Amino acid sequence: MQSTHSRMWPLWLATTGLVLAAGLAHADSYQPDWSRFNHQAVQQHVLPRYAQLDTTADALAQSSAALCQTPTEQTLEATRAAWRDAMQAWQGIQHVQFGPVQFLMRNFGLEFWPDRKNIGARQLRQALASDQPYDAEFFRHASVSIQGFPALERLLFSDDALERLQQDRSCELTRATAKHVAQVSHAIHQEWQAQATEEFPLQQDSAVAAELAVELMASLVEPIEAIRDSKLGKPMGETARAAKPKLLESHRSGHSLANIRSNLAALNELYQGTEPSVDQLLQQAGASDLARDIRLSFSNINQSLDQVQTPLKTAITQAESHAQLVSVTAQLKQLSEQLDSAMNVLGIQLGFNSRDGD
Repeated sequence: MQSTHSRMWPLWLATTGLVLAAGLAHADSYQPDWSRFNHQAVQQHVLPRYAQLDTTADALAQSSAALCQTPTEQTLEATRAAWRDAMQAWQGIQHVQFGPVQFLMRNFGLEFWPDRKNIGARQLRQALASDQPYDAEFFRHASVSIQGFPALERLLFSDDALERLQQDRSCELTRATAKHVAQVSHAIHQEWQAQATEEFPLQQDSAVAAELAVELMASLVEPIEAIRDSKLGKPMGETARAAKPKLLESHRSGHSLANIRSNLAALNELYQGTEPSVDQLLQQAGASDLARDIRLSFSNINQSLDQVQTPLKTAITQAESHAQLVSVTAQLKQLSEQLDSAMNVLGIQLGFNSRDGD
């Protein structure tokens, strides 16, 4: 099993320039009960979300099999809906980048993004042109760019998807890829259940618990700026005219904004939805004002996103909605800074950020 104490951040996170130096800063006055927090966060947040990914990925595999038995507009739409459900479940746990999801680069396999060199398109064409079976051996050697959700999105959401699904090997590869995603999701869920018992008991040595808390706090803090920069900033560009919609995550399916909503909902839950929560720990440490400000930031960002009415790939190209989204990126930066302050209060040291001082 992959060590809990190391991470391979996916590209959307790694490119933010974050360098994690896992450790616990010295906090003279207040030491949270990290053992209890870690246990509850895993039981109440991590495990249920991996269970949801497991369930929705299995439904996607079943829907893909039905699609290939009878490829029609109706079965295609049903499979697209199943893809959206599974993708939303993945986005809801994407922030947890330690543990079994890293084994065999499963995180990259489930979603290789951003694909700046368009590797997925080339690999997909080669796979469809080959005569090899799409079996376990195929996925053992296949590029991570065609093992997960982006590959399925290309297959299911192209303009001529139904025609291709009816005529060439597209349906065979769709069914096999969905089955692979389901198998990987199930394995991660099972292994996390075992890891929860082994590494996150209710009572644990305080030093070990403190180190594990760094993993969970990184899962809360580090994705915020990555969402701002990779999922919004780079596609938006400086102006609406300079926007590049094809740089958006899940732009083919129109799921880009839903991805961000799912990310933020999950992070908000990790912040204040567990018992005890990070919000409660801050209040116990005497930082009630900061805790309140973070709650308000999550709420305000959500309200701002509600004002973006059109699909994100359209919104970033229109001056008015582009300006709304610029405001969202500023709010995300503020939230990131607030969470950095929260880590200082709690004695958590996440390390150097190459954008400090920007």
